[in-house]
Amino acid sequence: MPHNLYITILSLCILVPTLTSCTEKKQEKVLLEDPVYTDTIDFAGEGRILYEITGPDYETPNVPVGETTFFAGIPYVLGEEMLPELNYMPAYASSSTPLVKFTPTWKGEGPPPAGTWHLRGVLQDSSGLEIELFDKEGALEPAGDDMGSIDEGDSTSAGYKTIEFETQALPSETAKLYNLLITHTYTVNGTTFSRLSTTEFAQVWRAPLPGTILYYQIIRWGAEWLNGTFSDLGEVTENELADKLLLGMQNLVPLGYRYGSHGKLDHFTNKAEVFLDRKQSSCGDFYGFFMDLVETQGIDANYLIFYFPNPSPEWFSMYETIEIAALGREKRVWRYADHGLVEVNGRVYDPTYGLIMENADVYEDFLFARFCYGGEGKCGAGNTWCLIPGGPQGICSDNEPGYHEELGFIRVRGETY
Repeated sequence: MPHNLYITILSLCILVPTLTSCTEKKQEKVLLEDPVYTDTIDFAGEGRILYEITGPDYETPNVPVGETTFFAGIPYVLGEEMLPELNYMPAYASSSTPLVKFTPTWKGEGPPPAGTWHLRGVLQDSSGLEIELFDKEGALEPAGDDMGSIDEGDSTSAGYKTIEFETQALPSETAKLYNLLITHTYTVNGTTFSRLSTTEFAQVWRAPLPGTILYYQIIRWGAEWLNGTFSDLGEVTENELADKLLLGMQNLVPLGYRYGSHGKLDHFTNKAEVFLDRKQSSCGDFYGFFMDLVETQGIDANYLIFYFPNPSPEWFSMYETIEIAALGREKRVWRYADHGLVEVNGRVYDPTYGLIMENADVYEDFLFARFCYGGEGKCGAGNTWCLIPGGPQGICSDNEPGYHEELGFIRVRGETY
């Protein structure tokens, strides 16, 4: 649950103390009373990946995440852990050296006193392995009167100078989703205040390709599904990672993602965004999502579309698949006038059906059992014409091995989403 949403729920609990679960949460999580604490954290430096958060539905505007990933706002604590108002996931490419900026704040009596700081950050992977990202300390310096005050009626100043330093370099040739555990320790007026914060931290295998539209969930899922170090052996390794990413898409089924038609969108900007926000989407949105997933890891991909350009009741105009289950759907025979998928180094990836084939010819021979007549156009919102058993759609020809260009379908390849 986002911490800002938790604050809203906590407010409801305070207003309605008779709710048992809310009373328990109120007892566990309280406002931070430390007079000095970290107000913001910025992550910058070469290799930093800026992204957008999309959803929860297509109509909701995206949220761009810049350098500031941590904003205390009105902070709460759970035990020693600090729960800031905003806590976004930093993301970097392998071998990057992050530049971090901590801004402490003071809310005690009087102007901010001098003191010391000690900041330690540890990356913890899914196996519990820990990597020290930074362990730094220094003098806590008041910034001066130019920082203003929290309340003009007193002399309380919020200002400390920003603490800035480079971390250790991230591992090379690695894609992982970590927990970043930061211990924030400040000592002022002879008293030490120490708090822990936890946030997700993503590392991708290689820097995303130029022009890749970057989304939070895609970066996060890609790092989580790969979860390892892979020596760069060129196309062999690129396809190994693409294989893992395609197999990882089964993790989306419990989240409600599934193949199926959706209502027409008048203004979509990215197929991956449609996939993320609509959950039930077409093969075109599936391939856009998978291309983004692969290219976020620095691996080039292109789309491949098998396409009947002129549906006709007097000629082959659609495909009929083998009996197969699509993502989140039952096993059955599917019919359509076109189908989109992805190629990586010539190897074919079909995120709709979870298929990986060595090339387009092998893929076509495996999936497309027959080519059928049909003139009603594409399937539309309900796949209705694809399911009519008789009429022109019932005239079909078995798909013989090889590419039969004379049947009327074409292949289209491209680099955009």
